Amino acid sequence: MSRVTSGRRRMSAAQRREQILDVTRAIVLDEGFHEVTPGRIASQAGVDRSLVYQQFGDLAGLFVALIDREIAIAGAGFAAAVAAVAHHPERSAFDTVFDGVLASIDADPSAWRLFLSPPQGAPPELHARLADSSALVRKFLQDELVRANPDLADPELTAIALHAAGSELLHRHVLDPTGVSADRLRAFIPAAIARRSGH
Repeated sequence: MSRVTSGRRRMSAAQRREQILDVTRAIVLDEGFHEVTPGRIASQAGVDRSLVYQQFGDLAGLFVALIDREIAIAGAGFAAAVAAVAHHPERSAFDTVFDGVLASIDADPSAWRLFLSPPQGAPPELHARLADSSALVRKFLQDELVRANPDLADPELTAIALHAAGSELLHRHVLDPTGVSADRLRAFIPAAIARRSGH
């Protein structure tokens, strides 16, 4: 659930900024970027519209701030998942990272939903951040494929296929966490990766 609060109450500038971003994220995820207006944000946050401009400059600045905050959350989750590989040498790196990403998604699904299911009217900055993030994940997958199976015929295309399939599964999990549950994914992923990686 999005962390949206309303009503006028004393907040620090940093807290108020987070509140405005939370309100913006809720509107974006429910209705798309095109439904966000400074007046609507101000009304739902319980602040003067001038404060939105003071904090972010304009609507484009607000969107960039939101995208940067959410990608920082998702990026930290992925980084923590990769770091966990060193602590579980008995497991496949793919399994460990996928488990970590699932945990990060379930901890803050709204942040991940912004990237796994981009809302309507998404600004160019979101697509640019998505492209950069996807390239990093594919590089990780390709490196791990080569490490696990140096004789794999085409690790680059295999990494692309794994990334596409993984993104779609995680997208479905975010939208339907009961039907496409974490346990169901954990049971499916190891076998699927083994087939793709040649093991």
